Amino acid sequence: MPYKNSSHLRVCGCADNKCRQVISTGLLFATLLSNSAVADNENVAAAINSKTSHWSGYVSASVTSNTFEQSAPSSYQAVSGSGRIGYRDTWGSIRVSTGGEIETHHNESYFYDTFLEYRTPTAQLGDNWSYIGSAGVYLPTSHTSKENKLRAAPRLAGYLFYRPSQNWNFYISPRIKYNAYQYETGRHGEHFVEHRIDILADMTWQFIDNWYLDINGSYAMAKAFNTNRYDNRFTISEEIGWSFSPNWVAAIGHNNSGYFYDPDRGASHGFEVYDERNSVFYLSITKYL
Repeated sequence: MPYKNSSHLRVCGCADNKCRQVISTGLLFATLLSNSAVADNENVAAAINSKTSHWSGYVSASVTSNTFEQSAPSSYQAVSGSGRIGYRDTWGSIRVSTGGEIETHHNESYFYDTFLEYRTPTAQLGDNWSYIGSAGVYLPTSHTSKENKLRAAPRLAGYLFYRPSQNWNFYISPRIKYNAYQYETGRHGEHFVEHRIDILADMTWQFIDNWYLDINGSYAMAKAFNTNRYDNRFTISEEIGWSFSPNWVAAIGHNNSGYFYDPDRGASHGFEVYDERNSVFYLSITKYL
């Protein structure tokens, strides 16, 4: 088995309305791909990482696009890179992940917040079940986080794995993240998210030697400061990957995010697997260390 789930995030700020509109478009699609924000697919990484070394990680490059014509304001094309380095021992593991992207259509650069994480050793819960705990913090290294005075964003998570065979792998991962901003609202009146709860589920199937299909879905609940309202959003992605050489994986995928019920479009309109407004497609190549 192979690979990693492509991911993208964040960005820079701007003062005039046109620039902010362009950036908000980039943020929308960047957010769609950042469901596991700068994190790789756990099933594929476990299959491809060396079991003999204390060190692990990856470097990845990808190109991303939606289906709007390039002349359209909502057109989105980007080139991105991300990476992670980790050290593991009997006490668990320490990981550092980071990356960034260039939105080629609007000529804007986006940087990710660096994620520093500790993971517990794997605990076996039976022949096919295992569990890992995670505690980490997003450091404000992106332009947006610095501009918005984000001090840090701690995150707690867990991973429950079910691996019934070499060809089938599943996991579910609940996560809670708190954003420690210096202020509760931005300069332009936007309300910052105080905390966010995610539940992510993933299925990986190795259907032929060196080929896999991965389907990943998550449900996120985000609450802004000084509100009791939760913004709920569902994201799903599908990816086909090929391990064409030891520790190398190429993949093609689709990612879409939306609401189960869309109040702007009426009761009969909810989440769709493909939606031109939100769907993006990507090609990626990853080298596992």
